[in-house]
Amino acid sequence: MAEAVRNGFAVLFCLTGVLFFVGATVGLLRCPDLYARLHPSTKGDTLGVCSVILGLCVYSGFTMITLKLVVVVFFLLLSSAVCGHSIGRSAFRSGVEPWHKAGVVPWPGERGES
Repeated sequence: MAEAVRNGFAVLFCLTGVLFFVGATVGLLRCPDLYARLHPSTKGDTLGVCSVILGLCVYSGFTMITLKLVVVVFFLLLSSAVCGHSIGRSAFRSGVEPWHKAGVVPWPGERGES
């Protein structure tokens, strides 16, 4: 009985992770420019991987595998936000302008407006 509950929670966490992956993919396809696409790709993938790894931790129990998975989550949380920020910053420095509606000035004060 306890193993069935543990497997149920593992499946629930893994399916939650897959749901975050699908949401990140939809956000990646629907967002208009690079800056908007960075948000769903970094946040959705981070939450998806963390949920799937949490499901794997529940499934494997407290073993050496669980400790290795926690280390993977630590490095993922450390690197995902930094990579997203680096991509956005390098795009901004390269002159990639964000998407904007026609007639709206994206950077106020750039052409004498305030």
